[in-house]
Amino acid sequence: MNKTPVKISPTELEEQEEARAIVFQHGIMCQVGLPRSRQQGRIFERTFKNASIRIEGGSLWDGFKWQEQPIPYGAKPRLALLYINSQAIKTREPEIDIGHSYGEFCERLGLSKGGTAFYELKKQMNALAACKMSFGFTHPDGIATTLPDIKPVARFDAWMAKDSRQPSLWPATLRLGHEYMESLLQHAIPLPFEAMASLKDSAMSLDLLAFFARRLQSLERPIRVPFVLFKEQFGQEYKDLKPFKAKFLKSMRQVKEVYPAAQIEQVTGGLVLKPSAPLVKKAGYQEFIPAPMHIPLTFTPQTLTDKTIAAFRSLCPRGDIYACKADFDLWVQGKEFPKDYQKAFLGFAQKWATGKG
Repeated sequence: MNKTPVKISPTELEEQEEARAIVFQHGIMCQVGLPRSRQQGRIFERTFKNASIRIEGGSLWDGFKWQEQPIPYGAKPRLALLYINSQAIKTREPEIDIGHSYGEFCERLGLSKGGTAFYELKKQMNALAACKMSFGFTHPDGIATTLPDIKPVARFDAWMAKDSRQPSLWPATLRLGHEYMESLLQHAIPLPFEAMASLKDSAMSLDLLAFFARRLQSLERPIRVPFVLFKEQFGQEYKDLKPFKAKFLKSMRQVKEVYPAAQIEQVTGGLVLKPSAPLVKKAGYQEFIPAPMHIPLTFTPQTLTDKTIAAFRSLCPRGDIYACKADFDLWVQGKEFPKDYQKAFLGFAQKWATGKG
């Protein structure tokens, strides 16, 4: 039975084209991201306010021995993640098509295929494939949660062969790790590919555009942010404020060129951020964003306050507070995390004292 072709209006066609031009970044990487320069150690941590990322360098088997890989850094792994994230969200599949040749993959990332680009991309993709990440969040009520040992790339068979110039050695796909895929679907931030690709030579500019695209549209009123706070977030590798500020403002000018609706005003000592129109229209990406889903998180117990300890002594004068706390932390696993840990503990302690906990 032949189906009647579905007619698509010009508006719908335009929206489909816009959707294809949208890429996605993980929300936590809009706040704390990969290092921008090569790291000497094997562990990199970046923390700002309630979010933290920890990245550990790994190793890949080259067919003869394990090759230690650096921690991914710079603009190229950022662009690669944008592409990989986007394919995962749009297809809802962990298997990501990365093209049948190095040249095709470079074109998808908006990168040049000449010069040393191949070797740099090879190095960064291997580093990305080998590393593992941990994401940390602190909620407004003080509850700390962790997504530990996330592998963004669970399998990647490319480039480890001795003669990596052979196109036949390039795989058609890579596979995302399950935990990373689930977290990404929950925390994806849409960004325009053309704008991101135009900033491909600056990791700082890519980070700033992702940050402001997320932050400005969520503001309800203007806020003043001092440069020292931006340095804490984006310039941990800088010892002094002056060189960071120069680099930051240069990147800001690039960001304003691709996000002209961004309402950002430079004032003495910092910037004033104002509510701004979104960088990506919701109609262009809402079909890709799933309904809220439950993401299993690792519960991090809190230390009991002096006030809570005193209240426990009043409730259970002869009770072992350490045994009660251990039972409470075990009991809360698998349940909805309490909004107020101290209050929830005392409620549990009342039942625990009578043998009902």
